[in-house]
Amino acid sequence: MRKTEVIKAGQAPATWSRGRSAWGLYRETRRPGSPGLFRRLFAVPRLVASVLTRRYPGLSRSKLLAFAAVAVLYVLSPIDAIPDFIPVLGWTDDGAVALWFLTGIIRESGRYVEWETGSRG
Repeated sequence: MRKTEVIKAGQAPATWSRGRSAWGLYRETRRPGSPGLFRRLFAVPRLVASVLTRRYPGLSRSKLLAFAAVAVLYVLSPIDAIPDFIPVLGWTDDGAVALWFLTGIIRESGRYVEWETGSRG
């Protein structure tokens, strides 16, 4: 017999990947004590600079560059899962890849802000 999950209003099922979605990022920024969205956005350039100079241990330079390269190459590439010549639908996969990368970098910038605050104090 299968156990049914009770879902409260405003709560996503556990089977959804909340942790990797834009909605999960929004919920993470609203958590008490967590850096807010604007603080994370303004920290992105510092995060990238710290990763490239190898001062931030939370993300390797090769991983950042690889993910950025994959995202940029997919968005610019004429070979897509859904061809770009199909209006609107053709751009959705490019948008999804861009959203995936931006969500990841903003989520990491939150961890960077926490690391930065902890290392100064």
